[in-house]
Amino acid sequence: MPDFQVAFECKSFEELDQLALLARQDYNLGGAGDWFGEFRGGLYGFYARLYGVSFHDAQAHAWLPRPRAPTETEFHLAALFFCMDSALECFTFALNALGYAAYASGFRDVTDERAQRRIKPLDVTGEASRSSGVAPVPGYAKVFPGVQQYWQAQSVLISSIRELHDVSKHRRTIYTGGQARMDPPEGFYEALGVPSDSVQRALFRPMAEILLKPDPKAPSVSRKLKPRQELELLERLVPQFAGFMEKTGELALRDSGSTIPQNERQFRTP
Repeated sequence: MPDFQVAFECKSFEELDQLALLARQDYNLGGAGDWFGEFRGGLYGFYARLYGVSFHDAQAHAWLPRPRAPTETEFHLAALFFCMDSALECFTFALNALGYAAYASGFRDVTDERAQRRIKPLDVTGEASRSSGVAPVPGYAKVFPGVQQYWQAQSVLISSIRELHDVSKHRRTIYTGGQARMDPPEGFYEALGVPSDSVQRALFRPMAEILLKPDPKAPSVSRKLKPRQELELLERLVPQFAGFMEKTGELALRDSGSTIPQNERQFRTP
């Protein structure tokens, strides 16, 4: 029986946290502006969002001792895409703080509330497709070049996540159908006293395959129909996002190790 439980590998992020803590020491970069508090706040917010992705993905697919409804699936999707999009925001916030410690003029000022409100993933990638163009914040090319290049190469994935979040948050549903699970745990219906009538049992089936709306921001009248095999599946997108974040952590750690200046590369012993 599939468990529909996405796993996020956080080892690189934990090592990045230790690198930042070492940089925070007074014999290295110090703590001016409490940049380390901003970094760790962003990182821990990021961890919470990854937990949310795992939780809502599992709940959308779980066998539960009660009937399931499409509105419940839509609720989990809206929460899940909030967590995915917010994970990108929180990690950008953490990177900005670490970059600021090393190269303050190249990042948004962590001591300025207005500057902090402007921190966003487009700071990393830029966006040439907009009519006016959005340039990356300059420090990323210097301090996090690997992360920047990777995020730019994954712009389609990032845009899909952000669009699905925007639509689910403010506009309408993003789930168009799919397939229900047909693999109840042994004795599931019997324990609940649900008879073998297929109509009643169908009410308890969670989703096995969730189809997401293509071009979610387009008006329905102008949205082109796509063959089913070309539609985006949640069960494909979530593992793709997990792999994307794992690679991001590896690159952020590698970049930081080579670009963050430190006088001492080990913690002093008491």
